[in-house]
Amino acid sequence: MTDRYNGVFRWVLDVQSEWPCSDSIKSGRGASALWAHENDNQRVLNLLTSKEREMVLRFYHIKDVKLSLASQLLKHCAVVQSCHVPWSDSVISKHENHKPCYIPMNSSGKRLEFNISHHGSLVALAGCADTDIQLGVDVVQLDHIRDLPRVRREGWSSWVKTYDAVFSAREVQDIATWEPSPTLKGDDLLKSKLRHFYAHWCLKEAYVKMTGEALMAPWLQDMEFRNVRVPQAATGPLTMRPSNEWGETISDVEVWRDGKKITEVKLELQAFRDDYMIGTASSRLDVPFLPYNLLDLQRDVYSVADLR
Repeated sequence: MTDRYNGVFRWVLDVQSEWPCSDSIKSGRGASALWAHENDNQRVLNLLTSKEREMVLRFYHIKDVKLSLASQLLKHCAVVQSCHVPWSDSVISKHENHKPCYIPMNSSGKRLEFNISHHGSLVALAGCADTDIQLGVDVVQLDHIRDLPRVRREGWSSWVKTYDAVFSAREVQDIATWEPSPTLKGDDLLKSKLRHFYAHWCLKEAYVKMTGEALMAPWLQDMEFRNVRVPQAATGPLTMRPSNEWGETISDVEVWRDGKKITEVKLELQAFRDDYMIGTASSRLDVPFLPYNLLDLQRDVYSVADLR
């Protein structure tokens, strides 16, 4: 995890195989409390503040507990690595708009702006130290098991229009009428259209999170993305990974608001594996995005926390 001071650093952590638990406690009332005392989980939880532990353990499903725990760990790790403070001093603060950040205890310390997102089994973080910058990141995992039945039942155009509170009229039209390769048929066609839909969704989430507002922002339908292309997924046999984890990167998306092109925002959409996309938004054109770094929990996080 290097080059944190030359741009926006970006991390991804996959928790799929981390903190395993017994099948009997994967979800349910009290499951998180039982999970907390399995294996070495309590030692990891003790790296957090009492309030953070409470937030982590409030979830019903253990998969959500793990995502929340990883999010908290990455925040602290980013502060320790970027701002050169002990883990015990990596206190997470919030801006007035409730976006998390790190504000040093003394005026000579480094500030850290960051944003975090999780979906599926991935947690993504984008951060930048000692820079006047706003950041947003969003990760989406395509879920065909959830989406395809509803799309088949409602029809593609009708399904897209259920999201007209999030997208502009032009975006709804673009998504509803977009056609991929003419060789695709049936479910393969719908899967390609869903990937295009989630490319739009991921970009919009990242942009809105950069501003510090939610998807209920009053200007949401007045802001739209144009020239949205779908990044090609990573392909190849699983045996080639992790060298083959990353797919195509798209960085030529246009942002328009109230009929005017916005030029002071940097956007990027990154394909990861065959079912994830990660969007990053930044308020600074002159601060580069560094490549994503796929973290190892033991090597990159526990070592920073001095957890042996």
